[in-house]
Amino acid sequence: MDKGWYFRFSLMVVVTVLAWLTLWPSLHTWIPAPAPVREYFTGKISPGLDIRGGLRLTYDVAVDEAVRDRRNLRGDQLQREMGERLGVIPKDTTPTREQLVKVRERVKVKDEGERGLHLTFTQPADAEKLDRDLVLRYGDLREVSRNAGDVVLEIKKDFLEQIRDTAVQQARETIENRVDGLGLREAAVTAQNTDIIVEVPGADQSAFDRIREMISKTARLEFQIVDDESSFVNGLTDLPEGITRQTEYVSAGASKPQTSSGFLLSRGKDARRKLTDYIEKLRGEGKLPEDHEFLLGEADRAPEDETGKAAATTEQAYRTYTLYGRAEVTGQAIEDAFVANDEKQGGKPYVAINFNSEGADLFKELTGRNVKRRMAIVLDDVVASAPVIQSEIGGGHCQITLGGFRPYNEILNEARDLVVVLKAGALPVPVRASNEQMIGPSLGEDGVRESVKGALVSFVIVLLFMAVYYEVGGIIANVMLVLHLLFLLATQAFFEATLSLPGIVAAALNMGMAVDANVLINERIREELRLGKSTRVAVEQGFSRAFSSIFDSQITTLVAGIVLFQYGTGPIKAFAVTLIFGICTSLFTGVFCSRIAFDLLVRGIRVQRLRVG
Repeated sequence: MDKGWYFRFSLMVVVTVLAWLTLWPSLHTWIPAPAPVREYFTGKISPGLDIRGGLRLTYDVAVDEAVRDRRNLRGDQLQREMGERLGVIPKDTTPTREQLVKVRERVKVKDEGERGLHLTFTQPADAEKLDRDLVLRYGDLREVSRNAGDVVLEIKKDFLEQIRDTAVQQARETIENRVDGLGLREAAVTAQNTDIIVEVPGADQSAFDRIREMISKTARLEFQIVDDESSFVNGLTDLPEGITRQTEYVSAGASKPQTSSGFLLSRGKDARRKLTDYIEKLRGEGKLPEDHEFLLGEADRAPEDETGKAAATTEQAYRTYTLYGRAEVTGQAIEDAFVANDEKQGGKPYVAINFNSEGADLFKELTGRNVKRRMAIVLDDVVASAPVIQSEIGGGHCQITLGGFRPYNEILNEARDLVVVLKAGALPVPVRASNEQMIGPSLGEDGVRESVKGALVSFVIVLLFMAVYYEVGGIIANVMLVLHLLFLLATQAFFEATLSLPGIVAAALNMGMAVDANVLINERIREELRLGKSTRVAVEQGFSRAFSSIFDSQITTLVAGIVLFQYGTGPIKAFAVTLIFGICTSLFTGVFCSRIAFDLLVRGIRVQRLRVG
């Protein structure tokens, strides 16, 4: 035997041992695995929803929000473009807060229905600056009407379906990334029309609760400037019970270090609900200020006792913030996020953020033109914190402090979950839970038992047939078939694949293809022996001539599997994954490993008569 054979044999032994160690933890119930094996080989094959049962969540994607977001984006872009054309904003410069205010005084942009924009020019002659070329530049806008200083634009109907489809696919990918971030690789996430379906096999109630919370969280991160000079709050009358008007002195710019700013405050277990209901009431009555947002955030101050000192106990408290317009920097600019500890706050966890290059530039510009103003860090329309910008912030770094008087572990868990959703990306639009089911295994115990029994019986029949019909060649084929099954299951365990009915079907198909490869090899060797060639030459030429047929059939099936994986969803993708794994392992065992066994017989033991039927 040459050195090449010993190397190939050693490689086969090493791969076989590693495959068994990888698969062993999945068989721990039947064949107990030692603790070291379970410690270092953590991957397991997880039964699918049709075998084990679990949780099925259905979410409706608010696709109309995607259309409104596109409309709002175009409104902001048009307003800024008109500022340059009217000479208020110098070209190729970042507009200041004062310049944007002047533009809004000359060009007011309001929503017109779901997809329309109504631009009103205080000087009708300015409307001529909004020409056809500017509208067509965006591609998805068209002009509906023009009357003196009023211009109405809308998003073209042709783009509506594209915007909605994109929103659904982005939502599916984001939810899938979040589920993967929780270590739930066996979960299946699919999209049907405007619905996102999440299926999680097994798990307990606490895991289900966490999954629901993580999926439904929009995780829309925005950085906005607080308008501490607004008199909106001071003009509110007839405040509901439980909501009070408060005043604080804050910095509203370098020239106004001490400005009186009003806000609403509510305490108690229903504090958040009271403020939210009141804000929605104001919004419904059209009383919220234009070009502003009125959001709430947690108030960190503890109530004071009669002596004026902070009380020993704290209660839930929320307050409001009046913010300028829409966000200029969002979570889309995030490159990385992780949990860190603030030593100045006694090791309190916070979320550290690194922006990408574009986000770092935007953040630098935003902070540079708003020095000594408060910047609100808004997460899902709730202000997480509102620090004062002391100076321009470069370097692309920021942090989110999770406030409140809560236990350390609670804040740490919230920070970790926030990192998962931020790294996975914000949902492009909100999703609403439309259906939730705790379901049992659709196959049932009897179905699973009968399926396993049928698979084992057919497997034994194939082994017996191969051994009887091809004799020594059949025995080698049987060993390769067992190795193929071992490698296939080990590969699925390594990638923590889910074992479902489509996967079982794909595995059965793989077994047939693996047998077919060995049949081709044995038949080719038999033909060469009948021509009177020596056993060594017969094996060499048998493998050589059978290889092209085996390779062609396997590659053809591999291409089909790749296409199914690329365009299929749910069960189809599960079938494709198992099929692709099986093709790779059947090629390895049918061509590489079986050649090692035949070479051992004809070149090592040097048998004179090779029995292949």
